Amino acid sequence: MNNTKFTMNSLVIIVIIFAAMGLFFTVKLVNMADRFPINEFVPIEDTDLAIKYSSLEPNGIYRGSENSGTLVIEGTFGYDWGSVLEGDTLFVNEYQSTDLGLLTSDLVKININTLEKEILIKDAVLRGKCASGELVCLSGFIMPSSFPETNSLMKLYGMSSRDILPNGESAIVNYLDPADGTILYSVRDDEANTDKFEEKYLQTTLEEVKS
Repeated sequence: MNNTKFTMNSLVIIVIIFAAMGLFFTVKLVNMADRFPINEFVPIEDTDLAIKYSSLEPNGIYRGSENSGTLVIEGTFGYDWGSVLEGDTLFVNEYQSTDLGLLTSDLVKININTLEKEILIKDAVLRGKCASGELVCLSGFIMPSSFPETNSLMKLYGMSSRDILPNGESAIVNYLDPADGTILYSVRDDEANTDKFEEKYLQTTLEEVKS
């Protein structure tokens, strides 16, 4: 009986010790994260706007300098090939997480003067310009981390969205008029989400793709 009591007491003590160690390391990791904050500031071409990613402030589009800029549109937006400025219109990917924890993207356009935002295509991602100057985006698109074979929740999300194609690598390739974002031409490609995309669609003209 005494041996049983000793064993149970020892087990409780061991559990308490490991719990304390776990709390200690968790606090340490949080403190380390605070020491290395994320704060990326990407200017939008020759404008006074920039896309900001930060663990200290809201993500979004800011007006002004890096240290004193003002948030004008909150959200997580793309840059580089995920952002194209045409005159007063910014075509850009806007990313968000669903209730299922999946990362999705919508193609939006923003008037940089009025800051009015409009969703052009849901579940779509801008990939840049083709050789003849049209914007190229993928619709029916899902982020690679959400492919059905790697994330079973994607199948559930796909059932609630008519825009998502069933195969993770499939997508509709759209060519958009850079003047207003209207779709000029579309084609479905079962290998759109592969490394063949740039050579096949961005390094060619729209007429070459049509032919």
